[in-house]
This record gives sequence, structure tokens and C-alpha cells, in this order.
Amino acid sequence: MIQRIQTVYLAIAAIVLAVVFFFPIITYINEGQIWLEVYLKGFQDNSSPALGLSKLMLLPLQLLNGIAILMAVFSIFLYKNRKMQMRMARLGIVIVLVVVALIFFYFGNTLAKVTSTIPDFNHAGTYLILVSLVMFVLANRSIQKDDKLVRAADRLR
Repeated sequence: MIQRIQTVYLAIAAIVLAVVFFFPIITYINEGQIWLEVYLKGFQDNSSPALGLSKLMLLPLQLLNGIAILMAVFSIFLYKNRKMQMRMARLGIVIVLVVVALIFFYFGNTLAKVTSTIPDFNHAGTYLILVSLVMFVLANRSIQKDDKLVRAADRLR
């Protein structure tokens, strides 16, 4: 049924991933001033055209984040097919892990080399992505619990 706890977890994951577009993910600080802020929707500074940074650089993050949102929403409505719902939740976990890896290992290092500054990941956007990862994991656990419960009930019949 749609009123199970995994629905709440998946809905929170989808909402949180949608909100990430409006919060900074990485900030580059040069001499005490914010020099460049990276959002999922683009860069927030006038220095990005001078550096040759384009919004297309963030396209993989945007696409993967959008796919993770769709995975969460679609898996909410797959409550009748628990196996498919588990697969979608696991795929959502993998996609969010790829987003986290891209942010920390690829974009953090690449932009640090370009800007010659140190990246700061201590922002709400980064934490929200990690919250969505936790929500996907909790949803997957709840789906597995429901599957075990239904299988146990089927054995008793």
C-alpha cells in the first residue's frame, strides 16, 4: 500500500534532491572572500566566465540528480511490485553515490586546480545529498522488511 513508511522515505529523498538545486554544494574561498560558489544549477560568481567554466560542466550532476528524483518518485508508485521497488531504490542509492563521488572527487579537485583555491564542502546542498542517500537506504530496508513479512505470511497459508 502507498501509506507505508518507505513511501515517506522515498518522498523525503525526492523532495530533498529537488531542494539541492537551490543550495550551494562547493565554495571556493580566496583570501577570506567567497570567490566561486557551485550550485547544481550553475556557478554563482562573475569569475566563472574568466575561468572558462560553463554550465555544461555541471550537466552530468544535474542529469544524475534528476534521474535520482525520478527513481524515488517512480518507486513510490511501485508498491504492488516490491521486487521492482527494491531495484529502483537500490539504483537510486547507486546514483546518489555517483553524485557524491562526482562532487567530492571530480568537481572538487578539478575546480580546485582551475581556481587555485581550496574547496569548502561544508554547505547545506552537500548535506542534503547525503540525507537523500540515507533516505534511500532506509526505504530499501523497509521494502525488504515488507517483503519478508509477506513471504512469511504466504508460508503460513
